[in-house]
Amino acid sequence: MMHFILKKKSKMKRDDLYSISIDVENFSKIMPKHFKSLKITRRSHNEMFVDERIYFLNVKVKHVIIHPDIHEVYIMSGMMKGTSFIECYEKTDEGTNVTIAVSIKLNGISKILSPLKFLFKFQMSKVTKEFLKSSEKFMSDSGRKRN
Repeated sequence: MMHFILKKKSKMKRDDLYSISIDVENFSKIMPKHFKSLKITRRSHNEMFVDERIYFLNVKVKHVIIHPDIHEVYIMSGMMKGTSFIECYEKTDEGTNVTIAVSIKLNGISKILSPLKFLFKFQMSKVTKEFLKSSEKFMSDSGRKRN
């Protein structure tokens, strides 16, 4: 299993950024290049089970929302079953610090990619940066209130 931590900063207020990060229904609007389709199959108090089509992968994903600042994502099927992303949104005077603890588990034929940890980290960092930029645009385009 590969483990690494990503840290990014955003000028957005924590509550605004966090609300976008847990708005699973709108992921395909926020980042259409990455999220092709999403279907929530079950929802409870703080959990959502979602069928997600990401790039070329179809996976079942469990999202756990722990208000006001934690979003846990667990891949439940496919070549990356057992992978998790634990996102933490920390309020700062300048906006928000985002920390993502990434644990990638590769299964089956995908195990041959294990030595390429640096590529996974690079790609995840790129996607996180893109998410932050897309969130700012989504916030302004949707007319959501910024306090």
